[in-house]
Amino acid sequence: MRAAMRRPAVIAALTALAVSLTACGSSGSDTSDASGDTYTIGVLNSMTGAVGAVGQQEHRGMEVAVEEINAAGGVKGRKLKLKTEDDQGSVNLTTAGFKKLATDAKVPVVIGPGITANAMASAPLAEQYGVTQVLLVAQPHIANGKKHVFGVPLPGKANSQAMVEYAKSKGVKKAAIIWGNTPYGQEGNKDVTAFAKEAGIEMVSSEGFDTGKFDFTSQASKSAAAKPDAIFLYGGGGSADSLLLKAVVNTGFDGHIIGDLAFSTPTVPDTAGAAADKVVSLTPVNYGDPDAETKKFLDAYQAKYNEGASVLSAYAYVAVKMVAAAIEKADAYEGKALAEAIQSLNFESIIGKLEYTDEYHGGPNADAFKPVTFKGGEFAAPDQG
Repeated sequence: MRAAMRRPAVIAALTALAVSLTACGSSGSDTSDASGDTYTIGVLNSMTGAVGAVGQQEHRGMEVAVEEINAAGGVKGRKLKLKTEDDQGSVNLTTAGFKKLATDAKVPVVIGPGITANAMASAPLAEQYGVTQVLLVAQPHIANGKKHVFGVPLPGKANSQAMVEYAKSKGVKKAAIIWGNTPYGQEGNKDVTAFAKEAGIEMVSSEGFDTGKFDFTSQASKSAAAKPDAIFLYGGGGSADSLLLKAVVNTGFDGHIIGDLAFSTPTVPDTAGAAADKVVSLTPVNYGDPDAETKKFLDAYQAKYNEGASVLSAYAYVAVKMVAAAIEKADAYEGKALAEAIQSLNFESIIGKLEYTDEYHGGPNADAFKPVTFKGGEFAAPDQG
């Protein structure tokens, strides 16, 4: 009887507290969550603009994850919903979009962005507003040391290490590298060269290429003329990568062609044609011999969009799945609780285990990469020879 009499007063007090927190601009509440029907996850990526194709791949991966989770009953009996802000690739729109998600939509968690400069601009805001942020960039230093920011993609340095380790396993003694003249490609060239030196592989040629061009005969010919056992390709994720691969194969080079994860994009055979069968790329998604969870994702993506899932799509899919696991574990749907839950998850995923520490908030290490190639335009495990 006493408890029943006190309940209205307790509810009134809690309501007043909630109104007070909202008036103070707290990012810990979510208006859509108050109904008890959904958990709204903020999304910040480039749906349009120069890199719109990248953002769309990421968003599709998220949608596949949301549909899968909701079909299985949601999280704690509630459905997941995405609230998306399109930054169009602009740093200014990234910061504006993050603030809008944090203060207007009041989401406690944001996935994205997937561009390095935009991630660097938004990560401090996650700390400022107390919003958990899951980045889709391969530079863990952006998230390292921050309480609310985590990265999913494997570090670019780990990709370089995996490429060199694969080359060494094939008995490569001399190698050349052709790299996209972008910050990503430049970093790849530096890292591959350093890892090759450690592995006792002599680098006999290094050629940069403009990712906005279409003819790479010169770079391919110079690299092949150096007579390496292998040619490393470090691309930029666009059609230029496939054209470069085709140019290398057209030189008649018959050694190993080893690509970064950009060469595991499902669209590579569309431009490279039969040359796609000649490259082995190192990717965290086991396209060649997928386990049950990976196959479920790949099949669902193909069925929904009538195209293969890229690594970018897989990263975004994993981000949603990890956030869902954090919601399940956290005692409240607010930024601090979600960040603490993510850090303690040791989340097993289709790209490897995401293990965060106080110092490291990046993706899995080089052991998570698997070799994959194409056969007749379809993903396949490379020959063991």
